[in-house]
Amino acid sequence: MSAFPEAVVLFGAGGFVGRNIVDALRGRTHLVGVTATGGPVAGCDVTWPVDRLDEAAPLPAGTAIINVAARRYVASRFAAEQADILGANMAVTEAVYRFAMARGITEVRAASSAAVYPADWAVLDDTRPLDLNAWPHPGEAAYGWSKRWAEIAAELWSRRASIHTVSLRLSNPYGPHDTLDEAEAHVATAFVIRAVQGEGPFAVRGDPDAERDFVFAGDVAAAFVESLSLTGVTHALNCAQGHPTTVRELASAAMRAAGQDRPLALTPPPPGGFGGVKVRRATGGRLHELLPGLAPFRGLDEGLRLTMDWYRDALRR
Repeated sequence: MSAFPEAVVLFGAGGFVGRNIVDALRGRTHLVGVTATGGPVAGCDVTWPVDRLDEAAPLPAGTAIINVAARRYVASRFAAEQADILGANMAVTEAVYRFAMARGITEVRAASSAAVYPADWAVLDDTRPLDLNAWPHPGEAAYGWSKRWAEIAAELWSRRASIHTVSLRLSNPYGPHDTLDEAEAHVATAFVIRAVQGEGPFAVRGDPDAERDFVFAGDVAAAFVESLSLTGVTHALNCAQGHPTTVRELASAAMRAAGQDRPLALTPPPPGGFGGVKVRRATGGRLHELLPGLAPFRGLDEGLRLTMDWYRDALRR
């Protein structure tokens, strides 16, 4: 364990998970946001454009990097945009480690994904090493490989440059700061928007019995922040509840959070959408074992209630 870093450079500060991390870090350290344009992000002390990092101001010793930057995709175009997602995610991984080496930064935290796991694993277990000859699910293979490459790069630069990375394999985050457009939101957040704005039958597109592990974005942010105290190691850890929820159960929970009781209307997924993974179960204990100061993750009802409060305010404004 070590003292909290004097500065944190946050790649992807303007994005969904990034803004939750900004909220969690606000006032605790000198926070430098990195975004595509360098435009201001509320809560960051300064922001830099990613393509001009070589011009950035000096940083104090002990600065850490958190990388949650990724290409934002629309669910209905996810399959068609795999090549673009692969290229964008690999490029930001390269930018992160180039910057770390140039500035002598030795601690990196990175957002990985449950998509790195082989498609035939019944349980996504972070105590087992990945078999890189066993492919991710074919519907998200390019995305999964972009995250696999980030974990490979983490191990490479740990060995070659003593840059230590803790990668958190995120499993279906939801919460504040996601898009306000239901069509582009992550599934749990989309259900919140649908509950806030809709009337009549509650639409559920695709398989209502598909299972996912949903984790509140505020808890994801807390995990990134708490991981900054764990230094000198390179790990890949699941950031998950550890138990799945069906899409049908998620819809019911969203309506409970909104104080509604609406019938479900089951419809096929939109053309071009991605719905190939039937069940995704992940272990969730190793992260809490390594970070004993991390609070237990919120249950779905509490997380959706907090998400609902934020969205009601954001949509009203």
